Amino acid sequence: MIELNLDLRREQGSVPTVAFTLRPIGIVHAAPVKRARLPKYFVPRGRAALELFHPYGPGLQGLYEGLDLWVITYHALSGSIPGDTWQGGAGRPGVFATTVLQRPNPIEFLRAKVIKVDSAQGLLHVEGLDAEDGAPILDIRPATSPRHRLTRPGEDKGAR
Repeated sequence: MIELNLDLRREQGSVPTVAFTLRPIGIVHAAPVKRARLPKYFVPRGRAALELFHPYGPGLQGLYEGLDLWVITYHALSGSIPGDTWQGGAGRPGVFATTVLQRPNPIEFLRAKVIKVDSAQGLLHVEGLDAEDGAPILDIRPATSPRHRLTRPGEDKGAR
């Protein structure tokens, strides 16, 4: 259960602290990339393997080649925004209107496309994932609405 002291939220400058326990379900294996000044809306083309820890491998059942995913990872550079730079102002956008690496919390929601599923080995091969090698994976979700049932390409969406 998460408890928030609503009185703290009303005080300007106070940020309520809530503790969470997150358990990684796997790790990202990505080829090292040379960091350069990238275009504002850069779409990564690299491939990565997502290794799931035991017992999470069977959770890959139902995923298929070509499916878009959200991969949620722990990102060590986040949570380290200096001072009030996250607020924007003076013609600068606030942190929530940008894709900067320094965020208020150490999590990333990254988009990727499934290339190959190897449930027996607990491996998910993806492309387009802009994650650091060794990043802990917190969750993987289809990039669809939770109300939509996953279907394979060509499968009748009304069939159950």
